[in-house]
Amino acid sequence: MSDVPREQYTVVIREMIRHENDLTNHRIMWLLIGQGFFANAYASTKGGGQSPSFLFPLVGILVTLSAFLMLYRSYQARTYLQFLGLQAKQGVLPEEYLPLVGWPKKRIKGWWRNVCVCPWFRHASDLLEPWLFLPSIFLYMWVFSLLQQWDRLYGPVDVLLAAILTAAILASFCIVVVWSQGREGKRDV
Repeated sequence: MSDVPREQYTVVIREMIRHENDLTNHRIMWLLIGQGFFANAYASTKGGGQSPSFLFPLVGILVTLSAFLMLYRSYQARTYLQFLGLQAKQGVLPEEYLPLVGWPKKRIKGWWRNVCVCPWFRHASDLLEPWLFLPSIFLYMWVFSLLQQWDRLYGPVDVLLAAILTAAILASFCIVVVWSQGREGKRDV
């Protein structure tokens, strides 16, 4: 006896995608509220004539990276669910791969090859989506402010260095997440 009739797989997957989209929206709001809080505190300290502590940018960076990890995992879950939806529409999705909650323990091996340009992203245009663009902007802002506090470099060098560090940090996080899922993927069938 199955939990869900095969004819209902696409409806279930559609609801799971809708739920994941809602989670993404909530996580983006958390990011915006948290960043607004830290940026306001940072600006108030700096505007009050005090030298802001380097802890403001560090906490801002940590909050940004935390939100980015949640958003990136949500992106991957939506991508996997879209793949499962395609499988269900074709009538080839076995019940054991229909997840009930979250990232499934067993996944279809090589699933991303059917829907993504690489293991990290579905489309190059996804790089401009809010789930990646907003953490990139906030991370850049905090890295730049941290570099400015050290005041050892020239302004344009700080701009370029902050951009390079931001891209490297976010790319590293993506690689680590995909790598860790690949280790889990040893269970993929």
